[in-house]
Amino acid sequence: MTTSKLLNTLTILSILFFGTNTVSIAQSCNSAAQIVSDIWDAAEDKAVAVGCSSASVSTGYGLVACAALKGVQYTSKMITYWNSKVNNSWATIGPRSIQKGDTENGNIIGTTGRKYITPYPLDYDNATITINEKDGKGKMCVVVCTTDKNGNTVKIAEKWFNDTSSRKKKKNEKRTITISNSKAKVVSIHFDGKSVTNSFKYSVSLD
Repeated sequence: MTTSKLLNTLTILSILFFGTNTVSIAQSCNSAAQIVSDIWDAAEDKAVAVGCSSASVSTGYGLVACAALKGVQYTSKMITYWNSKVNNSWATIGPRSIQKGDTENGNIIGTTGRKYITPYPLDYDNATITINEKDGKGKMCVVVCTTDKNGNTVKIAEKWFNDTSSRKKKKNEKRTITISNSKAKVVSIHFDGKSVTNSFKYSVSLD
């Protein structure tokens, strides 16, 4: 066999293999590290701007306690900050915000992905994330992470959809993740497509 024929054969075999198989590696929490760090910096600045003392915001729990008392005065500033960053320095990363009570819908095609991040630290424990499969057979990995004010990031859960032949046959599967110690944490949800040719339609909610 000539060198050119050998290369062509290897190329065809690679396409056949990778077109139907994907490496099942979960997305890392670190993919949102810079955004989460920016959010914490802004959270402290905005809390002080609405009247919290520098001493009260020196810890994550102190910050969310004071910010909660300020209500929409604080959260509106954080949403304004989020929007300004999404349209500029975060544009290429494309994160989407998710707040308590929100339900977001999406469709991930092939091996693309999506991130959902709380636009400010949560002020309550036992946050619950619910992911519902709507359509498609794309293999999907969802990783949920939390980050505190000191930059300590914890991988809370890793959930898979359509990663086995039996699961591909099931429709409308559901995954629920409860974060017992979500207070004073920024939560990030990472969707990572693992199928070259399939898609995954879903909804994700935060309560």
